[in-house]
Amino acid sequence: MAEITLRDIEIFYDGETLKISSSEDPEKSVSFDPKSVKGLVDFVHLFSPPEETETETQEENRRESFRVPVIEDSGLRVTLISGKERCESKPTNISMTGVFVEVPKDRTIPLDINDELRARLSMNRTEIELEAIVRRIEPNGFGLFFPEAFKGEHVDPPPTVRRIVMDLQRRWMMHRKDL
Repeated sequence: MAEITLRDIEIFYDGETLKISSSEDPEKSVSFDPKSVKGLVDFVHLFSPPEETETETQEENRRESFRVPVIEDSGLRVTLISGKERCESKPTNISMTGVFVEVPKDRTIPLDINDELRARLSMNRTEIELEAIVRRIEPNGFGLFFPEAFKGEHVDPPPTVRRIVMDLQRRWMMHRKDL
């Protein structure tokens, strides 16, 4: 059985059923099979943060979407595109709103905070190219934000991004079960 706790959410997977519940209020829970993605999406919306108040900082409200680790054999490829320059990168985690990638030291695309470029996500014959903005720079890579993932103030990524992230989440859960 795989089990993980993320703040006040507990996730259990026994190889057949995935159950997500609130650790503070176990009555708030949902169970579903891997094909029941709508249940997961509806449940996550229950935990949406309340309307932002003036006292909240940008850092407190920064994470809008669950980050999924990308396992080695997932097949996800991310190509960074700036003008005519291309750079293959290694995705390490992804969410509905962005991706963190490791890039080669000898890359031809220079990147700084707030730089805009294109990111091509490819996986299992599925491909999408998105506008991306560099939001974080770490010694091992870059955090990219997808502005197209928002409709107004709400997270609403393109369906292709949603499918890729949900597929990677299922693979990660299966990988966790096998550990």
